[in-house]
Amino acid sequence: MDYLERTLNLKLTCREWPNVDSLPYLLTARYRFEWGLFGKIEAILVYPKGEVEPISSIKKHLAIVRKAADLPAVLILDKCLARQRQAMIDNHIPFIVENKQIYLPFLGISLQESFSVETEIGQFLLPSAQLLLLYYIYSKKDELAMSILPEELQLSAMSVSRAVRQLEEAGLIRTHKNGVGKIISSEYCGEELYEKSAGLLRSPVKKRGYLDNATTNGSLKAGASALAEYTMLNEPALNTVALGKLPLGTTHLENRLSDADKQQCVEIWNYDPHILSKGTSVDPISLNLSLANCGDERIQMESEKLMERFWGDYHGKGAR
Repeated sequence: MDYLERTLNLKLTCREWPNVDSLPYLLTARYRFEWGLFGKIEAILVYPKGEVEPISSIKKHLAIVRKAADLPAVLILDKCLARQRQAMIDNHIPFIVENKQIYLPFLGISLQESFSVETEIGQFLLPSAQLLLLYYIYSKKDELAMSILPEELQLSAMSVSRAVRQLEEAGLIRTHKNGVGKIISSEYCGEELYEKSAGLLRSPVKKRGYLDNATTNGSLKAGASALAEYTMLNEPALNTVALGKLPLGTTHLENRLSDADKQQCVEIWNYDPHILSKGTSVDPISLNLSLANCGDERIQMESEKLMERFWGDYHGKGAR
């Protein structure tokens, strides 16, 4: 696997795994297995024979392999959707997508030797850095002046500087001086920039709960409610909204729904969703990230369609 050596300077040695017969048929029918040596660390490489299983199934299957081999199990893929990669990271599933993404949490120390702490594979962007990245994508501009970002993103100058530094160290943006000011730009555009950052992005949702409808004035539709506004998905029975912080006078979210007629589901985000929104719902990219691990296949399919249409419109190609 040249990708590992080229990217991490980490040699991978593979050979047949002699104990494959110790696994149940439900796994040997779905996967091919090899023993691998990552530098000095052993692991079992797991190659799907057909379509990639749902994330919940993969998690269970790799747990069986780990127990049988008493070694880490790594899923090896030729290709993978961004939402699938994000879901695997959220579930701490080690994987390699050739020429795309590497997530090997059991090799954290080795990875730190090849990557800066801020951009270690598997470590997410700061909320401020994710917000800045999405703002840059939505702007469709080649360059942005750093001086406008604190006001636009509702962040302190120090938070903006830290976000810029993390994105720059991750290779997602670059900066240059323009007189006394600093300008940010990127060699990537739109969907390509999003794909380059996919493994570092996470759901913006910090917590979920329930509040009375009257307390959430000015909120944006989120979750399945927002997806229903963007797609052909039916409107859910319970409305979901997003806020950047708890409403004034509210100290906490209710953990249980007590009255579906008077309450709604409330998401508190890591950043104010209004900053990126252009309407009554949260922005499409953040919405897609918030739904990546929802477990509802119908919702995930509609979310994927939303992103396909969004990128088609973004790059002027129409629906793809």
